Amino acid sequence: MKVCYVTRQMMLSPIEGHHTASKRIIEAAICAGIRSHIITIEPYANNKVSPKNWNIVYSRYYADNTNDIGFVSSTFRIIQELVASVDIASQVKFSNCDIVHVLNINKEAYLVAHKLLRVKKPLLLHFYHTPNVLTEDVFLARNVALRIGLYGSVLNNHALTINFSLFKFLVEEIGIDQEHVHYVPCPIDTNVFKPLQNKETLREKYNLPLDRPVVVYVGSLNPARGIFTLLRSIPDVLHRFPEALLYISHPHHETERSYETQVYELIQNLQLQKSVVISGPSPHIEEIYNLADILVLPFTRQYWVDPPLVLLEGMSCGVPLVTTSVGAIGEVARDQENAVVIKPGKPKILAEGIIEVLENSCGCLEMVRGARETIVQNYSYEVVGERLLKLYDLIIAHR
Repeated sequence: MKVCYVTRQMMLSPIEGHHTASKRIIEAAICAGIRSHIITIEPYANNKVSPKNWNIVYSRYYADNTNDIGFVSSTFRIIQELVASVDIASQVKFSNCDIVHVLNINKEAYLVAHKLLRVKKPLLLHFYHTPNVLTEDVFLARNVALRIGLYGSVLNNHALTINFSLFKFLVEEIGIDQEHVHYVPCPIDTNVFKPLQNKETLREKYNLPLDRPVVVYVGSLNPARGIFTLLRSIPDVLHRFPEALLYISHPHHETERSYETQVYELIQNLQLQKSVVISGPSPHIEEIYNLADILVLPFTRQYWVDPPLVLLEGMSCGVPLVTTSVGAIGEVARDQENAVVIKPGKPKILAEGIIEVLENSCGCLEMVRGARETIVQNYSYEVVGERLLKLYDLIIAHR
């Protein structure tokens, strides 16, 4: 069996969660012995040597143009996506792969190209989000495509989800044949994301104090992820633990600038300058998890990649976790079994959850063991790779 993975921006540092997820899916499949052929759209990789079994489609428009809005730029982007998709579909058509697994490119554009060029290979379309985000601007085209039946058994395609809520939505609300909808979770490399014993060394490496409780937040500063709820909870945490320190690691993208300004303003208004440290992304994010006394993911609503990778990575590292019962997080995190799960958007309740963990660090040992076991048993490369192998066999046999 040979699988053709259609993706983008695999030769640069990951920009968003779906880039990271796509890369890990390919890695898990290779670990399971699946032969792979990768076709990837790369904006600035012209001078790089592509790995074996890789084909690169160069498209500069796939650089960070997320701030481009308006009719002209949107039209230009649609044209670019169609042109790139036709290029990809033409390569797929003459490849010797058995199945096409579409990851994080524009699925609507590729579907059109795949159909126009009459590519007679089974098509598996991978979705990372929950149905609740389909009304957002970035997913409006997908919502329309779903409603008019562009996906599913009409074109003999298969859909793959990373959560049960979208699985249920595609079957019950959209009416796709259940035999064409599948669930496989995002894989986590449990050999990288694992508990480390050198917390003091890591604190020194990142210039953090050894004697202060460190609360860690990792990810975008988008309000949907609850960063402002977290900041408003810190005064109550400081009332019980005056030396507590909030460490924020977030991507320094252009899209983060407006949020970053709001975060600094709130820190100043709450007089938290001595209690908050803000840093950029770390190439070894597993170290950030392991230097923490507690990891906080206070999502206020469903986000684009659901469940969030930070949730799975932190649990795999065995760090005490406080999170919210939002979206697919509830499919993974179970209160007091592998995390502390609270209601979203409530600074007082969030502060209580943080204080609960900081006061009972020894009592959290069973909980963090449960978190690690959850990931190893359900999300490891070995487990997910085997599930992908069985899924590919099923789709090929079904065709």
